[in-house]
Amino acid sequence: MKRLWIAALCITFGCSEYQFSSMGEAYGEANPMPLKNPTRTERVVQVTSPAVDILWVVDNSCSMAEEQDELATNFHAFLNYFLDTALDFHIGVVSTDMDNPNHSGILQTGGGARWIEPSSEQPLEAFRNMTNLGTGGADMEKGRAATYAALEYRAEEENFGFIREDATLHVIVVSDEDDYSGADPIGLNPFIDFMLDYKGDPDMVTFSSIVGPPGGCGGGIFSLNYVEPGRDYIAVTEEVGGILHSICSDDWSGILDELGEQAAQVRLEYFLAALPVPGTIAVEVATPDAQYEFAEGTDWTYDAMRNSITFIEYVPPPLAEVFITYEELSASY
Repeated sequence: MKRLWIAALCITFGCSEYQFSSMGEAYGEANPMPLKNPTRTERVVQVTSPAVDILWVVDNSCSMAEEQDELATNFHAFLNYFLDTALDFHIGVVSTDMDNPNHSGILQTGGGARWIEPSSEQPLEAFRNMTNLGTGGADMEKGRAATYAALEYRAEEENFGFIREDATLHVIVVSDEDDYSGADPIGLNPFIDFMLDYKGDPDMVTFSSIVGPPGGCGGGIFSLNYVEPGRDYIAVTEEVGGILHSICSDDWSGILDELGEQAAQVRLEYFLAALPVPGTIAVEVATPDAQYEFAEGTDWTYDAMRNSITFIEYVPPPLAEVFITYEELSASY
């Protein structure tokens, strides 16, 4: 009887193993639905201080002819951050000579003026004249003392009007020797405190140095081309904040470009808040006059390690709005 029942089943349904196959076209939406990549737009305003005062302290001793020329020749890389912008800037120059009464912290003239500002005519030529200090200065270079004198003793006399209360201050020293100010008029640590306290806000002050690096450069200590380390200047830069560069570098244009970017307080690199889907980033910049679109590879690059975009040559002007739009990688990745 059991065999007959099994045989009946075989006749009716066929005696084969069960097989699963498609039931044809599926209907409806998947459950759960696949996640979509949300689109994010980040807005960053290119904020700058409304006013910037920049004091260059340039060594004018007997070995500085070539460096003075490099500084003047490549100064356009620095000045490009200030010309044709809304930034209110003062740029002045003093020497490291504290023996000559016509120096000693007094701003040197160029184009009939003691500093360069937005209304200055031929600012590059004026800066060349200011930094054409010659090489007859004191052989005991005193950059710290010259800085202190320019900001204190001379501020209400020959340099009156150069330093403004609401402006950020950037001091940049260029020297192939260490500083020999000693305790004249104040020692190294008191000078560092003076710089940090000068504006009441340490973030409003920097002290950068283009000097001999630790260990020196240009050959051994007995070489005619030897440049001694600028130890005191380096110490001030490390404590106050600023940029360190070797005076023996062949890339003065790059040095001045970086210093200009710091002083103008502009941003070229923008960090993203989330990870983008590759190939979906779009970058636009809005100014009061127009809105611009920029292409990846031509105008900007994306660094996956830093998760940031960086403009290659373009510098967003002060108060420009930078918009970065991209698809955000979803949590399912």
